[in-house]
Amino acid sequence: MYDDLFEKYGKVVFKRNDQKSVIAEVDDDAESLSFAVALAKVASDVKAADIKLLFVKPLVYWTRFFIIATAFSRPQVDAIGSRIRNLAETEYGRTATGDFKPNSWTLLDFGDVVVHIFLPPQRDHYNLEEFYANATPIELPFQDQQPFRN
Repeated sequence: MYDDLFEKYGKVVFKRNDQKSVIAEVDDDAESLSFAVALAKVASDVKAADIKLLFVKPLVYWTRFFIIATAFSRPQVDAIGSRIRNLAETEYGRTATGDFKPNSWTLLDFGDVVVHIFLPPQRDHYNLEEFYANATPIELPFQDQQPFRN
């Protein structure tokens, strides 16, 4: 069947015109990493705990990095989210989509960087680190903290 189609119409080859060069991809990853580290630093400044930065690009098609952080109250969730949004808008000209009210799990989506701010029970329950266990953890330069789990 396919031989008849190939003979009649020729072999169809799909080629994407929107693919970036390897160098452009690396530059984009580096820019995203710099942005992600700056956001994680803000979370640390507002006393978030157990901050993880994961390179998830090889695992998902829709983002490059996850930031996962723990807050210990809804006002702290709000403070972390507000400070992150403020830095992103003022320093990087970027706006997040996602949750804007303090919940037990707040998500800020910047496209290439997705920030998850959890209260401890929700972080334990959803356990994104285990779900994305094949992601590459990035060591944060300011990280001198202990995980909230024992």
